[in-house]
Amino acid sequence: MFKLQHWHLHFKTKCVIIITYILHGIVLFFLSRWLATRCHAKKSIFFWASLLAHIGGGLAVGAIYLFYYSANDTWQFFSDAKVLSSIARNDFLGYLKILVDFSDNLFVSGIVTDDFRSLIFVKLLSLFCLISHDSYWISSVYFSFIAFASSWFLFSRVTALFTNSSAAAALAFLFFPSVIFWGSGIEKESLALASLYFLAGLFIEWMMQKKIRRWYGLPAIVACVLLWTLKYYWAGIFFISLGAAWIVVALPSRFYITKIKMGFIYWAVFAGVAVVVSFLHPNFYLYRLLDVLISNHNAFVRISSPGNLIHFYNLNPTVASVAINSPWALVSGFFRPFIGEGHGWPGVLASVENSFILLLFVFFVVASFKKKPIVSILFWTVTSYVVVLCVFLALSTPNLGTLSRYRVGFLPFLVFILAYQNPIIDRVEKRWRLLNPHHTIENRLA
Repeated sequence: MFKLQHWHLHFKTKCVIIITYILHGIVLFFLSRWLATRCHAKKSIFFWASLLAHIGGGLAVGAIYLFYYSANDTWQFFSDAKVLSSIARNDFLGYLKILVDFSDNLFVSGIVTDDFRSLIFVKLLSLFCLISHDSYWISSVYFSFIAFASSWFLFSRVTALFTNSSAAAALAFLFFPSVIFWGSGIEKESLALASLYFLAGLFIEWMMQKKIRRWYGLPAIVACVLLWTLKYYWAGIFFISLGAAWIVVALPSRFYITKIKMGFIYWAVFAGVAVVVSFLHPNFYLYRLLDVLISNHNAFVRISSPGNLIHFYNLNPTVASVAINSPWALVSGFFRPFIGEGHGWPGVLASVENSFILLLFVFFVVASFKKKPIVSILFWTVTSYVVVLCVFLALSTPNLGTLSRYRVGFLPFLVFILAYQNPIIDRVEKRWRLLNPHHTIENRLA
């Protein structure tokens, strides 16, 4: 009798799980069709291929951390989120109180995560656990869908602004392997990158002098809060870059008649905005920022293998030391690990990807000597964000493996700068047009 009841309970649980998967599969299918219709991309191979790639990337994150790595945060976040969803089912009012409690001393029995920013992410994840019957995989697909939707939003704005940019934008924002992997699924980077993409898309619309729709206001506020909460250093540099661009655009055009002069003016304004911001809050004071940067660097050095580290010259919390080491930080953040430096298959894959980025860079430099590259305020805005964030991350996170994950905050923008009007990418696009004369990239995006 006991075995029969146990079998019946097990069968009932299995049925609930199957029905849950089917229902959420239907919801996600109609969400995808609605988005494709709204974006005029129902027949776009880029749209559906990138959506599947993001979903696959999110599922791969869960599988790799489940079977390959012993220590991880994605499953720990999920475990903590399940504690909150369990509370919601038994005491929904108590659960709501936890959600709106943003105090630093919040304590919930059974939750391991104690970092404030990670707790915010756990709270958000618990909402998806609540509607998915505590399914990691369903929650992962929803996060990946959000990541994809934002990447498509930015992709559509970039291709509208830059002519013949479909291939470069698709590579950078829709299909670049490490960005899809680390920017999808149950990771803080997925929501942070989604927020960054959405805000960057709105900035491009502003640069195009297009009227931004009113209903974008609330999502923009949510994106700003999420970006600042989850990755405040991404947000800080991003907002400084945008602030500098806004000031330069407001200046009379006589201040930057030549492109070189415009570049100097932009960087001067960028530095001025950064200095002003540094006085707004004690956490932004330069000496304090440098102390945090170096303390993070030293913490990674203590726990990392010497062969997996970026080695700097006498790094200390002074402006001179940081300036001296910044060029090597920039090179390492862009192109390392080199071939032969990567450890294990993740390191090997990262080194192959970096070799491709280096190849794009070489062709980009060569092409720049043959024809003048497109240099505008937008170019300097993106460049300042990429360069400053890369230096900051490489100095504070010298572990090459960890850096490969953290740099997704600037990597897609770097790839687009290097890929747009790059001879390698142009040849790929031209060959596609020759092989598919009736199915060009533009047709598929229509």
